[in-house]
Amino acid sequence: MADYSSVKIEELYDIPAFRNLPDEQVRSLAAVMVRRNYAPGQMIFMEGEQAGSLWFVAAGQVKIIKQSLNGRIQGLCLMNRGKCFGSCPLFDMEKNPASAQALNQVTLFVLPDEAFQQLKTRDPQLVKALLHVYSQRLEHLSRVSEVLGSWSVADRINDCLLTYADRTEPQPTIELTHEKLASLVGTVREVVTRHLTHLEKEGVVRNEVGRITLLNPNALLPPCACPDETTTP
Repeated sequence: MADYSSVKIEELYDIPAFRNLPDEQVRSLAAVMVRRNYAPGQMIFMEGEQAGSLWFVAAGQVKIIKQSLNGRIQGLCLMNRGKCFGSCPLFDMEKNPASAQALNQVTLFVLPDEAFQQLKTRDPQLVKALLHVYSQRLEHLSRVSEVLGSWSVADRINDCLLTYADRTEPQPTIELTHEKLASLVGTVREVVTRHLTHLEKEGVVRNEVGRITLLNPNALLPPCACPDETTTP
């Protein structure tokens, strides 16, 4: 279960989307937003579940993933510190179009739907500002849909390693055989083995029978990873 607590005004100013808002609007948001903490690998929400909240990444990285009809999980995007995601209540979306998972230790600032509905009637200018922020995320996701079609097999293998990594251990591990990885990625076992051997030589992973340890997960980030526009203290 995620931890819940309030959000301080000064913490909201650390989010780029809120830095240029008037103090009164930031105070209004701080009064209704909640903090949620997630452990590495923990699911934040699932595709198809009831939607509504707007989520801002205060710390860590969130992986947006989608499952195809044949059961294959595909990473769509990584949301870094300062980014927002979720089915925005601005658009009255009933279901989450994708799933969100904590890639590492994550802290989120969440604007629940019921709180947003109250703000909408009191402060139209704040709604306009939030709409601008979320429209930037939609633009990014439209670019992602184009990138996915051009991903190399190596990119897809790297993405799968990040998706299935167990991050409860000091070094993330994947309990999958090369053959299973191949079936998830849509290639053959020999290609997976060759790529993992290359990653091992580069010091990115350590290969064992039925187990892969990620020594440098950042080296596996997919090409559509969101650039971090902020400097982490």
